[in-house]
Amino acid sequence: MSARRSMATVCALLLVSATAGIVAAGGFNATTTPEAGDAVPDDGPAYGVNNSTFQRLWSEDIDNNNLSVDDFDDANVSSRAEFAHRLARSTDIPFARPPQAADDWNSGDFGDYTPGGRSKSVHPAGASLVDGVYIKDAYVSIFATQPSTILHHANGTTRYVAPDGHVRTISDYRVAVPQDDRNGSHRERWSVDRTRIKSVNLSAAGRTLDSGSGHQATLQYTNLSGDPQLTAEATITVTLRHVTLDCPDWNSSISSCDGDWTRTVETPEASQTVSTSQRVVVNRLSDIAGKRVRFDATEDRVGAAVHPNTEWSTITVDGDVRARSTWWFYTAGRAGWQTMVTSTATDTVHSTSSVRPVQIHAFPSQQTPYVPTDLTDDGERPLTIAETWGSEQAGPSLPPNIDLESADPYVNADSIAVTSTTLDKTAFRDVTVHGIVRGQSRTVTLSEQQTVRETDLTLTVTDANSTHAVVRATVTGNSTDASVTSGRVTIRNQTTALNSSGMATLTISNPGTLVHGQYQPPAWWRTDRPYAASTDIAKTPANYPDLQTLIQLVVVTILWFIPLAVLIFGFDYMSDGALLGLSNRT
Repeated sequence: MSARRSMATVCALLLVSATAGIVAAGGFNATTTPEAGDAVPDDGPAYGVNNSTFQRLWSEDIDNNNLSVDDFDDANVSSRAEFAHRLARSTDIPFARPPQAADDWNSGDFGDYTPGGRSKSVHPAGASLVDGVYIKDAYVSIFATQPSTILHHANGTTRYVAPDGHVRTISDYRVAVPQDDRNGSHRERWSVDRTRIKSVNLSAAGRTLDSGSGHQATLQYTNLSGDPQLTAEATITVTLRHVTLDCPDWNSSISSCDGDWTRTVETPEASQTVSTSQRVVVNRLSDIAGKRVRFDATEDRVGAAVHPNTEWSTITVDGDVRARSTWWFYTAGRAGWQTMVTSTATDTVHSTSSVRPVQIHAFPSQQTPYVPTDLTDDGERPLTIAETWGSEQAGPSLPPNIDLESADPYVNADSIAVTSTTLDKTAFRDVTVHGIVRGQSRTVTLSEQQTVRETDLTLTVTDANSTHAVVRATVTGNSTDASVTSGRVTIRNQTTALNSSGMATLTISNPGTLVHGQYQPPAWWRTDRPYAASTDIAKTPANYPDLQTLIQLVVVTILWFIPLAVLIFGFDYMSDGALLGLSNRT
């Protein structure tokens, strides 16, 4: 990590400590896009979005590689707003959950659009334009689908939406009025009598979900399911006034009508239908399952295994105690809306757009799931993640102008096991799973409860010598004495599974006097019959010699010591007892 990136990371952590503020690891290597220089709208912050959050919304901006720690000290930063501005310009700061600010900004910014009138069509650069006979540069664009999150994966992206939401659309066009002919005996005059966007319809799978009208429409949908294609269709109508003048007695010499003009009035009508589509996937939290668990060995310990079976952002228990997933979020402006184009019959003018929708994105971060809840008064974490599991997948490549890094590979953790020694026993009865789409959550009751039962491990040494020992292990339930048939027994570096009788036999080398063993059950969140671990110690039998060996040992010892004793006594005798004092000197 470069020194500059380290600085930016520290600053980001200070700014967004409430969300753990993970920032991309690695050096600055942001790549700009053609529109990246105009990424941040000039008319913000606004619409109730505070300055710090507003600066974080535009992750596709150009990140300044040259900022140092000095650029963030008190002498150079006059306010918190300036600090947030500089930090957001030096790196991208993700959100721990889908931010409400994105929807707030879109709701307010949607009203900033101003259509061009009858002679101009004002459209985002990314709009698909359609021309008819009289109606030109017509379009309808989806400004925002709310709430929604674009999830990044190895194969691309998927737009997830909630079952209930709305689609905001913007439409415009211009009317091509035929030129007048005011010379000669036949003259024509054209004008626009009436024009409007008659209807804007939202449909999916051939079914109309909602209807509106006008240049700006907010269309609702409810109870959506599956992976439908949302289609917004706008019908534009125009009625022209066509006046024809004919002179039956035309004087060509003076180019004048010598009589009365014959006047005919027509009102031709035209209609043009334009549409745009967006494929979405409804992220329903309908398959959530799980079970509570208690522990015989530790009465104050409770837990649960929860299976959201889909991507999720947080799981909440006991009101506000929560666990975070590996999915994090960033926001960026929607492509094609940074430049607004004004089209007339003779000219096309490009300008910086004042209408800038923002979109929420989700990516698998390098931050593993964790518990962001504050410690208790006793300094304990109110919730512990025992395990998360799911399928391992290749990580996505984020756009080059996004200064964040995704995990590669990552585990799409659609299941999680949590425990607590501080929460009440009823804390896990109801759990709330929050999805990756803002505002989407579901509370489920975990009615099933299992007990992690204590076990007894009994080790018996059935055979032993100086080099090996054969040990029989038996595991039974502590309260029932019934055989436990799942799990493994480990002694030193030897391990083996229990058989159908709850027994296992192990042979160990150089056993020593004591043999220590441990019963290792399957993880409680992976079995329907959970058990607790247990240990035992067995003694190897003493290796005493037989009687014949003992007699031989005594005889050999006596025969070995007799010559030695005679020799010592002889020396003592010859010295008149001076050596050992055994002989009388007199």
